[in-house]
Amino acid sequence: MNNTQKKKIAIIGSGISGISASYFLSSKYEVQLYEKNNYLGGHTRTINISTDNNLPIDTGFIVYNNKNYPDLIKFFDHLHVQTLNSEMSFAVSDIFSNIEYSGKNFKTLFAQYKNIFSFDFIKMIYEIYRFYKLCKKTKLHNIDNNMTITDFLNMHNFSMYFRNLHIYPLISSIWSTNQIDAGNFPFYLFINFFRNHDLFSLKNRPQWKFVKGGSNSYIKKILDHKKFHYTLNSKISKVIRSNNQIKIIENKEERSFDYLVMATHADQVLKILDKPTELEKNILSIFEYTNNKAYLHSDSKMMPKDKKTWSSWNFIKNKKNNHAFTLTYWMNNLQKLKSNSDYFVTINPDKIPKLIHDETSFKHPKFNLLTSKYQKSLKNLQGINNTFFCGAYHGFGFHEDGIQSAAYVANMLEVDIPWKRDKTFYNRLQY
Repeated sequence: MNNTQKKKIAIIGSGISGISASYFLSSKYEVQLYEKNNYLGGHTRTINISTDNNLPIDTGFIVYNNKNYPDLIKFFDHLHVQTLNSEMSFAVSDIFSNIEYSGKNFKTLFAQYKNIFSFDFIKMIYEIYRFYKLCKKTKLHNIDNNMTITDFLNMHNFSMYFRNLHIYPLISSIWSTNQIDAGNFPFYLFINFFRNHDLFSLKNRPQWKFVKGGSNSYIKKILDHKKFHYTLNSKISKVIRSNNQIKIIENKEERSFDYLVMATHADQVLKILDKPTELEKNILSIFEYTNNKAYLHSDSKMMPKDKKTWSSWNFIKNKKNNHAFTLTYWMNNLQKLKSNSDYFVTINPDKIPKLIHDETSFKHPKFNLLTSKYQKSLKNLQGINNTFFCGAYHGFGFHEDGIQSAAYVANMLEVDIPWKRDKTFYNRLQY
């Protein structure tokens, strides 16, 4: 089939979902990818530090693991993307309460000597063990679909100390959300994610990895294949669907396509889709996002005070009764940076850091009981008016969820992804 015979597909949004969908579908279709930013990749965003030998540092997508990202791993292998082992550790620094600890080892757990004699702190450690044990024993099919994390904690009488200094900060850090929304997280989704990631086990956890040279390396590998066309700084004002045709209106110009793939965040779809169906409006309007400000910087004041507790992920709480989400990634540790300088990525700091190298904003999906319910309905949107949907919001909100949703769309359009899935394939889509 030559290019003149190929049907045309417009794909809007170039995050992992859109760019992998473009790669897959280009084997059978003529693909035009639209991106509103001045770069491809969405959360895949690497910054080169010009004052440090162009040192590449990731600011969005940073790590994945060797167990729970089957399609991403196969995609990287297919593209010959080089990866290296990362180090994953988690610390909590509550400045107001003057409590700091890291889960790396016994010494960092009790980096503050006073905590050895703290009843609340010792009780928290016991509660961590009790919580993980309870969660490991919980059977997925027995979980009430209306149960939140907070409901489960209330049911089993977990202390506020454990909640505010461990489990809420951990959930906030993983899903980039505030502690109130962390408490409203669906318990079923939490159990499913943590169990498959072996996060209830204190030993034998998956090996985490990062892309050598920065995650943008895989974007470059995709583009090297020159499989599809793309437009940056795109300003699509409207998408019209009629008579089995898709019309993209951009800068008052109109282009026609046979199919449409919406690979944007769910909350962006209805803004540009002309005359959405009632089903599209009812389902997509449910999904909400948090806007998170990210700074790449070298200000160590955004880290725990005690350097012994410095970890790859550091949850920072600066105010009493502050439920905000502030997280600092220690990039030297995560990406094994060869530099004499420290580099951090801080999300939503309570004050602007010094020594800033770059700043940006990312949107992350909120997960609650309502979104958990409507995720199951997303498959009902596929194919109506020659329109398909993909995005990380179809799963747990991460890179693997995005690429799996793209593979799902490719399958619906009768395109095989360029690798075979194992029998033990971990399906992360929630439908």
